[in-house]
Amino acid sequence: MSETKKTQILLFALIVAIIPYCYLCFFANPSADDFVLAAQFQENHFLNLIYEQYFIRNGRYISSPLSFLNPIGFNSFLGYKFFPLLLILLVFLSSLSVFQQLFHSRKFQYKMTGSLLFVLLFFHNMPIISEGIYWFTGSVIYVLGLVSCLLYISILIKVLSGKKNGYSHVVLTVFLFLSCGFNEVLTLVIVFLLGVLTFVFHQKKLVQKKIILIQFLFAIAFAAILILAPGNSVRGSAYNESKQLIYSLTYSIIQVFRFQILWIFSIPLIVCSLLYVNVNKELSKSQILFSNSFYLSRLSSTFLLFSIIFICVFPAYWATGILGQHRTLNIAYLFFLLAWFVNLTVWLNHYKVKSIINFKIMLYLFSALIIGIIFTGNGYNTLNDIFAGTAASFNKQHEYRFEELYKAQGLKTNQVSLPQILAKPKCLFTYDIEEEPKDWKNKAYNMYFRLDSVDIFLIK
Repeated sequence: MSETKKTQILLFALIVAIIPYCYLCFFANPSADDFVLAAQFQENHFLNLIYEQYFIRNGRYISSPLSFLNPIGFNSFLGYKFFPLLLILLVFLSSLSVFQQLFHSRKFQYKMTGSLLFVLLFFHNMPIISEGIYWFTGSVIYVLGLVSCLLYISILIKVLSGKKNGYSHVVLTVFLFLSCGFNEVLTLVIVFLLGVLTFVFHQKKLVQKKIILIQFLFAIAFAAILILAPGNSVRGSAYNESKQLIYSLTYSIIQVFRFQILWIFSIPLIVCSLLYVNVNKELSKSQILFSNSFYLSRLSSTFLLFSIIFICVFPAYWATGILGQHRTLNIAYLFFLLAWFVNLTVWLNHYKVKSIINFKIMLYLFSALIIGIIFTGNGYNTLNDIFAGTAASFNKQHEYRFEELYKAQGLKTNQVSLPQILAKPKCLFTYDIEEEPKDWKNKAYNMYFRLDSVDIFLIK
């Protein structure tokens, strides 16, 4: 079987593997913050909202405005279901842009296969996919930020390789500005990585060292815009257990080892790592970055691998005293994947590892890879949500609830009782209301459905 034929079969299998993630989008429903932000968008001037967010809530100068542009703010619940599908496409296209630059000498179908495999690895072990893909507010702040960052990385590789035009540096800086405006964790990772690259490029006296230094200085400036925003100090004052150095360091280190073990020992990543031996051998013959091991030593590349998770969890412990939601770990996992394969290149090149994978072994590995992606991790969870009927029940229960709330708008009533969302899909997000009608999640329904004088009760 030719190399092209094997790639086509693998590409087809990967397309099949991503279909459940796409299908699950049509069962997503808004929850909690979605209603608050959509109601605020409908009732206020957009520029006023942006101003208040920056000076009262947080400094996320890109994701905060985008969070208000929820499809339900335009009264489109169907649009809410299409957004995660669009996000999956954007994650794929941004990954493809990186592979276009890294594997520019290979055929397009190889780049397609590599980028789709990378996306599936990301989805497969994403720490909390419900908040990363299928919840508008969480996905805009974190995963859409990763889309912007992947595009930035692809442009940076293009500029560093000399394939640029007169506007490349401007576009590069624009995407850096956008990427740093989504959330604090992504911004810290970007500043850290550009800082490491600045050190490496100057140490090795590479001709592109000036470009990297300028990008590093811009990143610091953009980080300052986000982190020094007045709204951050207001939000931080709500946590009494914050700013405990020893506690934050200890628990951050524990989380580093916890997630490293969890991610490294996943079947798809192990199989991909074995297959990567052949890929790295071929790329090291034709691609400068691979042949030079990304200009990293074994020590520095390993340091990067462990540092990324620490950077993503330490700010949460420092600012709040708890790790809280795992949305920030979605960022850590994507950069972990990138750092993992960079590490493989560094170590394989150092020991001059030669491929011992023949066609028969590769066939077994391909089979194990597809089975692992589909039937373990979030791949299994999506299938279970779909075929067990949990996702469909989840959707029906939400539709019934929304119908009841719309009906209440035309009735003279002072209370509405809603049944609990009993269906609990592992891959779909909901933050359900409480029995107490004064709870903020209940009040979110009041805001969006214009039921200001109505008490919304939960029936358990």
